[in-house]
Amino acid sequence: MVPCTFSTHLHRACILERWHAVLVRGRILEGSLPRPSALGPAVLGLAVLVLVSTVFRFVLSREVAAPWIAPDEPLYGLLGRSLVAGDGLTVLGEAMPYYSLLYPLLVGLPFIGSDVAGAVTGVQLLQALLMSATAIPVFLWARPLAGARWALLAAALTVLIPGLVYSSLLMSEALYYPVATLAVWALACCLVKPTWTRQVLLLGAIGLALATRLQAVGFVAVIVLALAFLALSERSTAPFRRMWPTLAALGALAVGWIATRVAVGGVGELLGAYAPLGEAGSYSVSDVARSIAWHTGSLALLTVAVPLVALGVLAWHALQGNETDLRARALVAAAVAYLAVTVVEVSAFASRFVDHVTERQLLSVAPPVFVAFAVWLSRGLPRSQPATSIIAIAVAAPTLLLPLDRVATPATAPDAPSMIVLEQLRSALDSSTFEALYAGAAALLLALAVLLPRRLAPLLAALVAAVFLVSSLVASREFADRSQVERERTFAGMQTDWIDASGATDATLLLTGDRFWPSAWHELFWNDSVTEVARVHGAESPGLLPEAVVSPLPDGRLQTSTGELLDPPYLAAPAGVAVVGERIAQLAGAEDQPGIALWRTEQPVRLSQRVVGFRPNGDLHGGESARIRVFACGPGRLELTLLGKEGLATRVLVDRAIVAERAIPAEGVWRPSVASPASANGTETCIFRVETDGLVGSTTIHWRPAPAS
Repeated sequence: MVPCTFSTHLHRACILERWHAVLVRGRILEGSLPRPSALGPAVLGLAVLVLVSTVFRFVLSREVAAPWIAPDEPLYGLLGRSLVAGDGLTVLGEAMPYYSLLYPLLVGLPFIGSDVAGAVTGVQLLQALLMSATAIPVFLWARPLAGARWALLAAALTVLIPGLVYSSLLMSEALYYPVATLAVWALACCLVKPTWTRQVLLLGAIGLALATRLQAVGFVAVIVLALAFLALSERSTAPFRRMWPTLAALGALAVGWIATRVAVGGVGELLGAYAPLGEAGSYSVSDVARSIAWHTGSLALLTVAVPLVALGVLAWHALQGNETDLRARALVAAAVAYLAVTVVEVSAFASRFVDHVTERQLLSVAPPVFVAFAVWLSRGLPRSQPATSIIAIAVAAPTLLLPLDRVATPATAPDAPSMIVLEQLRSALDSSTFEALYAGAAALLLALAVLLPRRLAPLLAALVAAVFLVSSLVASREFADRSQVERERTFAGMQTDWIDASGATDATLLLTGDRFWPSAWHELFWNDSVTEVARVHGAESPGLLPEAVVSPLPDGRLQTSTGELLDPPYLAAPAGVAVVGERIAQLAGAEDQPGIALWRTEQPVRLSQRVVGFRPNGDLHGGESARIRVFACGPGRLELTLLGKEGLATRVLVDRAIVAERAIPAEGVWRPSVASPASANGTETCIFRVETDGLVGSTTIHWRPAPAS
């Protein structure tokens, strides 16, 4: 060992050498890490790569109006704030089913000492760093197998894929990507030399993955499948015998987990928040098979296909018993096992709950595949025939058979960023041109993987990297545009914390079904002053949001299912609802949903009227009917201002009887004033209806009680 001197440079080198020696003697990283002196410029290149990727992703994320995807993002944000505040995993004071522990903690940390907007920026910066830092374990994994140059390529591909766009959102993919990569690397290290220390580290890495996302439960099957692959390639059961401590520990932990969860809440608690996965009934074999085909094709797009061919070639070489490097066999076993289990796991879920592909749940498959790609390139593109051609055809088949009219659509963009560039090309070109371009590009890439001269291997790597870069830029632009549209639709250009800014405290958000359900999650995320959610019976429920179900009484009071009356000092309700009290703030409506108003209420809360049936812009279309309910209805008049657009008949009805009718001329105005029924005594609800044979607009719908005598 080199003795230390007081020279800064030599002292630093001495420390690195000593730590390397300790790790190797401790058999923790033996065979996995090169000596520090052997890294040289590669370490600098890796550091620059991580830094540039972090800055690049963070800059792109500032254009994304997060949170965007509901309920996932607002839920993680609310759980994170609650967790760091010491209230556990709760929303509005109620415990939530388990989704993740580590990710809400990650999201919650920037909320300490920061407002919501600043915390979102902090989360985006942290996530850009975390996802970019995945390049580090990928480099360290690939370096002993492929050399520094190709290891840097694997690291670069890891940060170039479009999936890193999730660093801009509050989604658990941002943490699961590096954590799952660490777990697969730890498995590969154990397959090389399963010391007790390494197996403990493997179990710890799997524990981190489970604490990040329950998808990691699949690692049990990954370990078994990887051992089976290694045993088959070595023609021996020794891999299973060497890993018996891990297998025994996983078995004991599984039994303990099942017993604990069953004791807490029965079999339904085994999967926490994902309990519906086990309650959805039997899975159709044909649906799962189709989903596997789709997700295999999606994985080919996610990796640009060529790295999958490389992994297939290495796997075939290992299964033939021709792979002499145990580290390469371990890499292939871990990568193939993780890929296979993840595709089946995700496909089974998607076959019942998603009608397209969920690429975001496949992201962590990519880094191990890129390590295999680097090894294949470093070896000079070995391509034994006919095996390589068969593998290329196997990769091409699901890619070319993907039903792009279903999986490359605007609706799939939040779940499949790699599909976005295809969706945009598909919309810009006619069908035959697009299909020819898609098939030709896929065929060309796979042909290059099989036929390209070995001396041009860097060209193949550069082509894959270029596709990733273009796809990433397109995906980031799409996420930015669509998230900003959603922000505008929800908040109509006003500040997102408009309820907090009004000075309201202990406000209740009333859901009537008039606004899209994601808006409720966004209002909660941005406004701490909303402490309760009430949903009118029959309205759409926004997921797991804790809420009180209420029904309006004839006098307008809101009664819960337990018979209590709603009595918050402030109530936020859609624009079609008028409340007895003072309106102190209001969001304008959007083209496809009404606005929302904040009221300072008289307690208990009492509605004065509710309007249903008019479009958000006030229009009423021919054949449609609008209804105005007036609560505590007594003597008075309903005053309307209606705008003619087609000159067809429009009617106002009370108790199903027409009380006023007119064919409003185009661009004409009709201001009917309709009296309440003679029976109205202030204790019941009056219902007025407006019907039209054509198109009319409306600007005023106001109930005016008769002056007290």
